[in-house]
Amino acid sequence: MGADPLDAQTSARLLKRAVAILGHAEALAQTLGVPPADLDAWLAAKSFPPRGVFERVLELVLDGAPGPAPRAQGGRPRVLIADSREGCAVLGAALGDEFALTPVYTLVEALDLIQSSAGSARGIDAIVCGQHFEGSQMLRFLECVKAYRPTSAIPFVGCRAAATHLGDGALAAMREACEALGAVAYIDLQGRSLSQGAERAAVEFRDAVRAAVRLRAPRERLRILVVDDNPDAAHTLAALLRMAGHETHKAGSGSEALAIAAALQPDAAVLDIGMQDMSGYALAGKLRAQPWGARMTLVALTGRDTEERGQAREAGFDHYLTKPATLEDVLEAFTAGRRA
Repeated sequence: MGADPLDAQTSARLLKRAVAILGHAEALAQTLGVPPADLDAWLAAKSFPPRGVFERVLELVLDGAPGPAPRAQGGRPRVLIADSREGCAVLGAALGDEFALTPVYTLVEALDLIQSSAGSARGIDAIVCGQHFEGSQMLRFLECVKAYRPTSAIPFVGCRAAATHLGDGALAAMREACEALGAVAYIDLQGRSLSQGAERAAVEFRDAVRAAVRLRAPRERLRILVVDDNPDAAHTLAALLRMAGHETHKAGSGSEALAIAAALQPDAAVLDIGMQDMSGYALAGKLRAQPWGARMTLVALTGRDTEERGQAREAGFDHYLTKPATLEDVLEAFTAGRRA
């Protein structure tokens, strides 16, 4: 990326997208209030339009339709969704109308938009990018976003929106690669839809994107251990808690959790009840038996109904949440802390 993204070539590409939105160049010239000859020169990348005109063009492109003024503070967050056309349709359906969505299908177009909107009133609040983005450009796009200082702070969520041939090992590697490059999360929307149902998967996906655009740092930063033998579920919750400003660690089994907890002595832990090697109840008892375990806040997370609350309390849990629990539910449990 160059030091100055506002060049004539970038402007021309955004102008062409605005023409496509409005239907023809004459409509764009009328909307912008500029002479058609000037617009022709800008479309041909012979010159760069005045800054005020460029801001109007950016406004049109980000909204996907004519808009007279920037959104008021507190309006819908602006989310750039980058994927194939099929993937963007899936992402749009999952996210619904809570967000102002701007779909892009090519890396060049995506980079033009985020560079041009950086620091403006029409800024992008988060990026959601699928694995099918222009072939397999998700990680490349992530690298570019994080390498360019004005856009490096934009939360980036990687995802799998449509079916792929990746196995569990490859998906786990993709999650770790996204996290290493600076993404706040990688979410297997396709896998979750198949295992949990599309509606529940969409709820969890919206929760993740909502967290990416609006959470503030907590007053107290906690060291939290997330334990779940479903790696995607553990990764997503850990990423959400990290976005909320906490230090997070993951474990995929009870035995691994005990080893990590002994080394970290975390402030809190979220334990899945139905793990294969060791139930969450048994793990909670072992954690409470440690000298440092008495002070921990333990949260049970389970797909079962609430009739087991008594068993959870006896095992040493402070809070019992039924899936799908929202991030706000988990954070509220941490705020409440230990129960007497």
